[in-house]
Amino acid sequence: MSETSSLSISARTPIEEVRFSVLDLETTGGAPPEHKITEIAAYHVDGLQITDEFVTLVNPERNIPAFITGLTGINEKMVKDKPPSRDVLPELQVFLGDSILVAHHSQFDRRFLENELELMGERTLHNGDLCTSRLARRIVPWLPSKSLGNLAAFFGISIPDRHRAAGDAYATSELLIIFLKYLKSRGLDTIDQVMEFQHGEMPYPTDGDD
Repeated sequence: MSETSSLSISARTPIEEVRFSVLDLETTGGAPPEHKITEIAAYHVDGLQITDEFVTLVNPERNIPAFITGLTGINEKMVKDKPPSRDVLPELQVFLGDSILVAHHSQFDRRFLENELELMGERTLHNGDLCTSRLARRIVPWLPSKSLGNLAAFFGISIPDRHRAAGDAYATSELLIIFLKYLKSRGLDTIDQVMEFQHGEMPYPTDGDD
């Protein structure tokens, strides 16, 4: 991981000048505080290109259910000597800077991060929130499933290590770039327009009857 400075973002910043940090977490289960983080991966997207990465296993300091190990391949032996989240999150916060935080079903990932930060006595995340699942529901509403796997298959994105943080975060980064280029081609070319579009506050960009 290389250390890079964060970018200053204003509402009218063109999307190609915005730094996005695309995040994926693996966890011991569905929700905090009972469940904890086992892996973190994040990628910077600058200039609509993937430029940097942050990837680490995390010791959840609790057992990992067999179902989760079967899904992710992460077992207790793999994380036993890894740092706990309280040691990892300060580094992640430096990596995120003031970038826009992106994830697929972003509220899941933010809930875990904010729970861990609260336990550390830290403020909640101040980063703007962009969700590729929300974008997918607006851009390809007719696609039966908006899961990351289904979207990746539809757009021809390879996920070499599904259900591991690095593979899923990288695929989400590629999906984000596809969505941003599409929105830019339809006239939504600033970060405020993209953020409003994901929440349905910006009309769907159409040309005539198409």
